[in-house]
Amino acid sequence: MSIKQVPVTILTGFLGAGKTTLLNHIIKENPNTKFAIIENEFGEINIDSELVISTDENIFELSNGCICCSLNGDLFEVLNKLVTGKYDYDHLIIETTGIADPSAVAATFLTDYNVQTAFKLDGTVCLVDAEKVLSVLGVDEEANKQIAFADFLIFNKCDGVEPEKLEEIKRIVKGINPFAAQDFANFGKVNTSEILNLKAYDKEKQTFKFGNSSSKNFVQLKPESHHHDIVSQSFIFDQSFDLIKLRHYLTVMLFIQGASFYRIKGILNIEGLNRKLIIQSVKGAPVFIDGENWKESELRETKLVFIGKKLRRDILEKGLSQCFYSAG
Repeated sequence: MSIKQVPVTILTGFLGAGKTTLLNHIIKENPNTKFAIIENEFGEINIDSELVISTDENIFELSNGCICCSLNGDLFEVLNKLVTGKYDYDHLIIETTGIADPSAVAATFLTDYNVQTAFKLDGTVCLVDAEKVLSVLGVDEEANKQIAFADFLIFNKCDGVEPEKLEEIKRIVKGINPFAAQDFANFGKVNTSEILNLKAYDKEKQTFKFGNSSSKNFVQLKPESHHHDIVSQSFIFDQSFDLIKLRHYLTVMLFIQGASFYRIKGILNIEGLNRKLIIQSVKGAPVFIDGENWKESELRETKLVFIGKKLRRDILEKGLSQCFYSAG
């Protein structure tokens, strides 16, 4: 009997941005969904003791059908307890308080086959304090990683920010992370059905709206986007890649300079493959995922985006161009 893959939402965000308020809003707005929530500390979600109906090995079952788990050990151990225990839940939310890099959590769901049999990563939601974002972006390492890895950004506490400032925030952050959808809110009041159904890792949704490329092997899509030391570099290549060369190059680069790269995402045109290959970087390593087949009418091209600190475009271009497929 096959096991249903439970969708997983990673909730990250600035300290004091309002993650607890957002969690309560999600639960309230979805009364027919039974959530399992993994927290670093129970105090973060402010569990009402009257709601607790039973406890078992740091897992609290609540009267509203939800489950709250304490992440006081290894994440895999907590997931194993959820799978092997007699718990009924429809959606898993992991709140990454105290964890600097949300990609470390995502790696568990993207690289571990056993975990993938029971869970499917839906996406990463980052809650941002709109009043503070421009002052910490490029300065606070945790904030940099959270924004760069997010699939959906919620700018909270917008009441205290002028409309012109919000437009500036939107422009700057979109330049750094072109993948993430954005929403502006107060008290975490957002469309929860949207953030719980991102499907950010579904192969059907891996599309890049980069516009048309030219016939050159290397195309600069736009001037580099940056804020302080954070840079977003985008590429399109129409020459196919040698997978062995590319995998080696990215693995070595991330091993040596992993701290400089917050995120890599792309669709790859690999010589000899009739399907697209999707690349994500998590926890300082490249992860390759099978995509859909190339359509006969579709232009086969590689689209890559690198987000990180002081990323030099010329060095990236040179390294990638050495990974092109060569029949010789």
